[in-house]
Amino acid sequence: MKKLIFLLLLAASALAAMSQGYPSEWGRYTGDAYYHDIESDASKQAALDRARVNLARQVQVRVSEVSQMQKQAVNGRSSILYHSQQDFATDVDMDLVESRTHYNPADGRHYALVFIDKAAACTYYDNQMQMTIRNLDNAIAIASDYVSKGFKQRAKAELQKALPLLDDVAKPLFWLNVFGLDEARLIGYHEIVLDREQELKRSLADLEYGTTYCVSCRADLFGKPYNKLAGDVKGALSAQGCNFVDNPSQADYIIVITASARKYNTFQGAYFTYIDATVSISKSATDQQIFADEASVKGSHTISYDEAARDGYKKITKEITKLIKDNIKL
Repeated sequence: MKKLIFLLLLAASALAAMSQGYPSEWGRYTGDAYYHDIESDASKQAALDRARVNLARQVQVRVSEVSQMQKQAVNGRSSILYHSQQDFATDVDMDLVESRTHYNPADGRHYALVFIDKAAACTYYDNQMQMTIRNLDNAIAIASDYVSKGFKQRAKAELQKALPLLDDVAKPLFWLNVFGLDEARLIGYHEIVLDREQELKRSLADLEYGTTYCVSCRADLFGKPYNKLAGDVKGALSAQGCNFVDNPSQADYIIVITASARKYNTFQGAYFTYIDATVSISKSATDQQIFADEASVKGSHTISYDEAARDGYKKITKEITKLIKDNIKL
């Protein structure tokens, strides 16, 4: 019985199509699986143009509905889940539009069918969606790897470069809604995108203060501790945007400085000394020493060896700072 009813409906559709002057097989495009329009005119191009305009209007009605729904659903958690109608092209993506034409000699008119296969459109935007999500995941993984190796600045740059992908994912997400992607999959995509957006922003917030350093310094002034060197080095590096922590386990780099003063000579009322220093830099994440070197500078003063040594420490602070800046590659 059901088969008979189906055949009768099919026959009725074919008869209707024949009476309207276009091929019966066009009837398959008039169902819910397609956005479509059929027009006729003495000019084939005029029929095509009018059909395309009417098809665009149909899609724009749906675009307006989806935009309004998304506007009402905004919850402040995401910047990408709401885009007004104006945020996307007001014209239908004509790459998705297919057309058929037919000339009916009985009435001397051209018939034009234009349509969008909703399932094919979903596949098109689904592929875009999956590719963008893969690119987001790849950027997050690369940034995580940089962090694990102590390259926070590189990680931050990678995440900032990935931020525009959140805008790229908004368009296919919107059009999948317009073309009727299964609701469960649409919700799944929304959750994935929200998760990636939050992960990106959380990771960038964690990296806000950039690379961190722990400075371990032991300085000697003829047998007495000289604590000023550590503060001077940190001050010079802070001016370059470096951040310091006291706990080595919380640092990206560990800088070890050892310095001592030695008397050289006196000449014509002046005292001369040398400050000898060693500097090493290690990555905290890998415990790998990436740099080690020595520096020695001459200090002088007319009052005493102690003052000459202090002069030398001022000079070697610049040398040590330069060595550190030149050998930590962010």
